[in-house]
Amino acid sequence: MYLHSLVKQILKDMWAWKLRSFLALFGIMWGTITVIMLLALGTGFSTEGQKSMLQIVDGTFFVIPDKTSISYRGYPKGQTVNLKSRAIMGLKTALPKIKMVSPGLVTRTFVGYGKQRVSKELFGVSSAFGVLRKVNIQPGGRFVNPLDVKQKNKVAVIGDKVQEQLFGARSPIGRHITINNVEFTVIGVTQPARKNVYNWYKNKVVIPYTKYIDLFGNQNNPFFVVYPDPNADSLAIQKSLRTYFAGRYHFAPNDKFALRIFDTTKIFQFMRWFFIGIQLFLGICGTITLGVGSLGVANIMFLIVSERTKEIGIRMAIGAKDWQILLQVILEALILVCVGGIMGFLVSYIATVILQHAGIPEWLGKPQISVTAAVVTIIIIAILGVIAGYFPARRAAKMDPVEALGL
Repeated sequence: MYLHSLVKQILKDMWAWKLRSFLALFGIMWGTITVIMLLALGTGFSTEGQKSMLQIVDGTFFVIPDKTSISYRGYPKGQTVNLKSRAIMGLKTALPKIKMVSPGLVTRTFVGYGKQRVSKELFGVSSAFGVLRKVNIQPGGRFVNPLDVKQKNKVAVIGDKVQEQLFGARSPIGRHITINNVEFTVIGVTQPARKNVYNWYKNKVVIPYTKYIDLFGNQNNPFFVVYPDPNADSLAIQKSLRTYFAGRYHFAPNDKFALRIFDTTKIFQFMRWFFIGIQLFLGICGTITLGVGSLGVANIMFLIVSERTKEIGIRMAIGAKDWQILLQVILEALILVCVGGIMGFLVSYIATVILQHAGIPEWLGKPQISVTAAVVTIIIIAILGVIAGYFPARRAAKMDPVEALGL
């Protein structure tokens, strides 16, 4: 009953001093909006960024042969490591932990259709490459499959920009193009990239690596791609890869320069912490703004205590306890902070919904109010409310009734 009447009295006082109450509410509301919106934008950006990163980093190893840096069994350092496709494809048999692998043969050649001829990069890969590199194919088409590789089929997957240059708006599926003056059937076209996302395959042409070897000979692979068992130890896999190729190409198994291995999982872990850091930074910035708003509430509460000196003196003279005075001031501060916080939440939610449908740049992602952000903000608001009210309340509770009444 006492608490109910106290809240009613506080609300009545807040209404009587509308401007003062509004300023306090606005400070907390603005701080809450800042925290929620910054975290919502950070969450959207982080989600979109990690989604884009997963197009590149998914536990796959990129392996690039280079020059040896260590002399080994009579072979001087500085020898170029030249990897052949047969040895690369033998990885799955030699190392059970390797789940998928694809050679990476590359050259530049002319691709033609009718009278049109364009110079493009040509890749010879296995069927696993489409999965490993997440090559998205437009509806109605497909990527190179195991049968194409086994039978050395003359099939090609072309980038969407290659389609525009050779076919315009027409569908190229089933049509024939020439690669190095040999006729190939187009079986797929890559999906256009999302806005503001670079499409690595848009100007490329992909054929089975076995057919590539038929056309250009058994060339060295400038790179290849490996997907190990996700539960396998990354360092152990790297050691196994170097040992496997070292025995065939005569270089030291511990020579990291002979075979440069890029573990995309580590890149992803770094980027994940990078995005978490961005969210923490934005959250701290918002919290500082909210803290400034709580200082405004604390100043107003000190002003309230000063204005109510006589009222507090009368209440204490007629028997009000220190804790009752303390409770009144803290409760008033909490009400101001909580109401301002609720208003800030509502405005933030409306603004987030509007931004989600406002067509903001795709790379920014869609703002999302996460449950974690909401809970953290509520906790911060509650703590700031108690702090904002405590010191003015303590000052009020320690007043001497006689001095407060001016006697």
